[in-house]
Amino acid sequence: MRLMLVSVIYYIWRERNAHLYGDAPCISLMIYREIVSCIVSKVNYICNMTSSITNRRLHITWGFSDDIFNSV
Repeated sequence: MRLMLVSVIYYIWRERNAHLYGDAPCISLMIYREIVSCIVSKVNYICNMTSSITNRRLHITWGFSDDIFNSV
């Protein structure tokens, strides 16, 4: 949950700065896809997660790698 919040704040901040300094605005769908891609990449890098029902549902829904449930 914290990772999602931090990612959303970062990408909103980045888009705000783009508007302030004259860069072309991004489509909201592109920003959403960047956020999801960032979260999936970071979670796939993590190993040794508990294989709970909630984590398995997130794994399937978000498309995380099976390796997140393996110990290092």
